[in-house]
Amino acid sequence: MKRIIFICFIAFIAFSCKKKETDTAPPVITIIGNNPENIQLGTTYVDAGATAFDEVDGDISSSIVVSNFVDANIEGLYYVKYNVTDNAGNKAQEVRRTVQVMQF
Repeated sequence: MKRIIFICFIAFIAFSCKKKETDTAPPVITIIGNNPENIQLGTTYVDAGATAFDEVDGDISSSIVVSNFVDANIEGLYYVKYNVTDNAGNKAQEVRRTVQVMQF
């Protein structure tokens, strides 16, 4: 019995000490909807969002940080920025949606 416990213990140590591969691949962000997007001056802008996928963590869309400063009451060119970081600390390349607010 002691021998079996010892063998199990050694197997556990060997398995635990096995070098784990490091996650170095950044996640990828994909914009949903039109890019660029043109909207009518004075309307309400609702961003369609984006998705994010990581090779190790899978779907991390809920972790996307969005910077959206579109003012649909002021004509001009705006950018909605999407960023995300996976559990290993790898940052995705920032993705931007161009939004043109204009009089049609």
